[in-house]
Amino acid sequence: MSAIADIIVPVFGMVLVGWLIGRSPLLSAEGLRGFTGVTFYALFPALLFRSMAKVRLETLEPDILLVFFSAVVLLYGVLMLLGRLMGLRLGDRAVLALSGVFSNGVGIGIPFITYAFGEKGLVPLLMIISVHSLILLTFSSFLMEMDVQGGARRRLLGRLGGAALNMLKHPIIPSIFAGLLWGELTRHVPWLATPVVIDRILQALAAAAPPCGLIMVGASLAHVGLKGHWQSGAIASIFKLAALPVLVWAIGRYVFPLDPLWLTVATLNAALPAGANVYLVAQIYGVGVARATNAVVISTAASIFTLSIALLLLGVQTR
Repeated sequence: MSAIADIIVPVFGMVLVGWLIGRSPLLSAEGLRGFTGVTFYALFPALLFRSMAKVRLETLEPDILLVFFSAVVLLYGVLMLLGRLMGLRLGDRAVLALSGVFSNGVGIGIPFITYAFGEKGLVPLLMIISVHSLILLTFSSFLMEMDVQGGARRRLLGRLGGAALNMLKHPIIPSIFAGLLWGELTRHVPWLATPVVIDRILQALAAAAPPCGLIMVGASLAHVGLKGHWQSGAIASIFKLAALPVLVWAIGRYVFPLDPLWLTVATLNAALPAGANVYLVAQIYGVGVARATNAVVISTAASIFTLSIALLLLGVQTR
């Protein structure tokens, strides 16, 4: 129970604070966009860069990607099939599938794993995050574009490449690889180590990232709210919060065995609620916006209970 008190309460307590701020006159929609920009373009990159700069390449376990994305691909396919049985268009099926497998690994995941395991837990999480958006958002955007464009599909391969390039431009992914590269460089050229003054600035920015990320999530939810099609949002949430973590754990335990810490982090990441990028992508293409929004809201609210259960079943003890 101490893990619930030490991890769940502060994490979702700050989400609640963000929700209350978002409902108040203190933070307008325009202000939220600015706050989100600062969080994603300054705070999280500092945290990710410092964390990955301390990692050695030989300590990484690539199998975690095989474990996590084997489960993701399987459930994505199941949800696409389910969407077809429900009579949904291709774009709506893509939104349903994305809602059921795309984790909020940055806004909630980084603070959650940091409070649970410290920086050692961030390494496996960041390995997943480094390709998470690149694969899932790019492919789902491609399917939505196919649906929206209809017969004009000759340029879709080019647009798929463009979507992938846009994902690489997101500040989160470059920060991870830059930190890893800088760590290897300073390992072989010690005099290139980050100056103390610069590191203190990065450290201060990094310390602000987890609470600001959680407040951002809460404030975003306050500005979104539930819309129609709540049933499909609930279905996606069940897959996201229950089916995906169970499948990731089973594959990482019995098919491609992982180190216990890495398996726990991968499972908890799978148990996180759907990320806000799901409805942001849906808004861009004007496809399944209500479904995506409801999946994010419902899964975030329900994850208070499901993550508590996951912590207990995995035997997580606070530091």
